[in-house]
Amino acid sequence: MDRSDRFTFMPGDLKEVTDERHLAEIKRTYGDISMPQDEYEWVRNEGKKRWSVGDYVSTDELRSEYARRKALGNL
Repeated sequence: MDRSDRFTFMPGDLKEVTDERHLAEIKRTYGDISMPQDEYEWVRNEGKKRWSVGDYVSTDELRSEYARRKALGNL
C-alpha cells in the first residue's frame, strides 16, 4: 500500500498546537479527544518508531493496540 493511499501528509509536516485559545476552539468544534498521558506517550513513541521504518499506522490503530496490550497486561 502506498503511503498516499492512507495519508495526506508526510512525517514531520504536522505541527503541535500549543496555543490555549486555539486548543479551546478545537475542543469546542470536535469535542475533547485527548487521551491519558501514558496512552499518549505510548502511541506517540510507537507511531514514530513505526513511521521511521515505513509502517504507516493511524492513531486509531495504535490506540486500539494500546488498549488490547494494556488489557492483556503486556505494557
